[in-house]
Amino acid sequence: MALMILSWDMPPAEQTEAYNEQASTVWIPTILGVPGVTEFRAYRNPLGTTPGVCVHTEFDSLASWLAYTESEAYTTIMSGLRGVGCTNLSSEIWGSSPIVPKPLKPASG
Repeated sequence: MALMILSWDMPPAEQTEAYNEQASTVWIPTILGVPGVTEFRAYRNPLGTTPGVCVHTEFDSLASWLAYTESEAYTTIMSGLRGVGCTNLSSEIWGSSPIVPKPLKPASG
């Protein structure tokens, strides 16, 4: 498993419509079609501080993540974010912990 965490700041207000359109019709469908992607989540910062947006994309392996970063899909998404005016882009990659290789959940009840 590999987890890519990508964060950025929203574009200027006049670019919000273009941002929303690209996110829903290009970027999200593109990432969901990437081989090896197992989950995608998106978050907004409720405090209004930087970064304003964070997305988590989970891959089945580090090899799948690496293939993605070398793909046209990655180039399309990253250039699209910059193209509509997103700033402060940052990316992290995390692999599974040998101690907790799968998600743990609290016992119910």
